Amino acid sequence: MFVSRLRLVNFRSYPDATVEFAPGLNVIVGRNASGKTNLLEGAWFALRASSPRTTKDDKAVRWGAGFARAEATVAAGESADAHTFTVAYAPGQAKQVRLDGADVASLDELRRHGAVFIFVPESLLLVKGSPARRRAHLDAFAAGIDPAYDAGLRDLHLVLKQRNAQLWRVREGAATDSLDAWDRQLARVALAFEDRRRAVVARLSASYRDFAAALAPGGGEFSLALVSQLDELPAAPSPGGSDEEAFVAALRARRGGEIGRAVSGFGPHRDDLRFAEESAPPPDGGAAARDLRLFGSQGEQRAAVLALLLAERAVAAELTGDLGALLLDDVMSELDDARRRLLVGTLTAGGQAIITTTNRLYFTAAELASAKVIELTGGAAGPDA
Repeated sequence: MFVSRLRLVNFRSYPDATVEFAPGLNVIVGRNASGKTNLLEGAWFALRASSPRTTKDDKAVRWGAGFARAEATVAAGESADAHTFTVAYAPGQAKQVRLDGADVASLDELRRHGAVFIFVPESLLLVKGSPARRRAHLDAFAAGIDPAYDAGLRDLHLVLKQRNAQLWRVREGAATDSLDAWDRQLARVALAFEDRRRAVVARLSASYRDFAAALAPGGGEFSLALVSQLDELPAAPSPGGSDEEAFVAALRARRGGEIGRAVSGFGPHRDDLRFAEESAPPPDGGAAARDLRLFGSQGEQRAAVLALLLAERAVAAELTGDLGALLLDDVMSELDDARRRLLVGTLTAGGQAIITTTNRLYFTAAELASAKVIELTGGAAGPDA
């Protein structure tokens, strides 16, 4: 799939602007504060009904306007039928999300119409931010390419909600053993879902290592790994036991604290992703990897996010045959020339890429000749003649 057209009305700095894109490489050139990031944010807002920069939709509305609207036209190929995604928002009102003019019942419906990936400055929070942010990112990606993953995630959330409700009842005086059935239900659902999540991370990890090593400022060996409480379960359950029984035993060991908080504290809903550099030994001489969240440079963290997006794009293409659309905001400025050529080579190998820059010289003449170049002046957008 590729985004062929984008219209923004009262979105951030744009009163009313329309941009047309090509299927391959698109280069948006503009000064700082000319609206480059806003353009990519608007495309994501239209395609996913959310902002990659903020959780407050009010910030997307142009100053002084009463609403914002983003509309993206998407095609599966140059001659294929197009679909139109429209998202409108007015402060104090429910967001309107439509696909081909019809209201969308679930945001999952948007993901089924093609993959899209984005890097904006706030994307660094994938490395530097909370485990919840990393889980949400991973789950959104995996659910979009695997309906069974999405179903497993829904089952997990439902069981957790019901078990938490029972924890509250026990705290208020219900019998403690009333949790036994919910412990076993959570164990079954959690173990099945965790298998799927581990498989997704393992698949991503293989591509991630190569991309991260190529893009990181100083090279090195990088890893992407799932960190889970389930790793604490016995590797070999007791004779006659099972993984389910080990999970239930872990829940019962924590039961007192969970009842006091009325919250389930053990399971896949507490997983995390770890971005690490493996090749540099720590100062104390141990074997632990260097966690990029805590000890990575800005350049390494940036490379880690880019590598994750490229790995996701590769995995999505393996499963669906579609490289989708990749939206990259000002990623060239912090790469040296060799890494710029590597990145552009990856982007031009297939699929659509829309990349912003302040400087045309980050691209070679040949790269610009084969790309669609779009010049921005202030908040107005138009293709370069």
